[in-house]
Amino acid sequence: MAIGWANNLDLLAQSGVLDFDAPAYVLGQPPRYVGNPDAVNQLYDNPPRVPGFEQPKTDEFKPAKNDNLVKTPAWKKWLFGVITAGALIFTGYKFKTKLIPLVKNWSKKTGNFFSNGWKKFTGLFKKKP
Repeated sequence: MAIGWANNLDLLAQSGVLDFDAPAYVLGQPPRYVGNPDAVNQLYDNPPRVPGFEQPKTDEFKPAKNDNLVKTPAWKKWLFGVITAGALIFTGYKFKTKLIPLVKNWSKKTGNFFSNGWKKFTGLFKKKP
């Protein structure tokens, strides 16, 4: 069983779900109480207040000001962008003989797919002899 199982069963008895001392029943001990135990502070009805913690009046997000975060400098971002663009251009130049036929073939296939689909769709609304 879980570590806090007896406490959970006591909370069920406190809330009126159980009407007996369930941990004593499970362990075979004499009951500590019969019926609903009187609780000074019922957790579900009246949660305890934490001092110095008040709910906000409006619903808004205020991020914590944290200056300890490491911020990437702009020159590193620009350098990464230039290197990435250069790699893409170099790859396109190096493999243009393989890429151009592939792109042309792909555009024909997608064009045929959409035109055939449009013909089938409009064919649904035509009168049949």
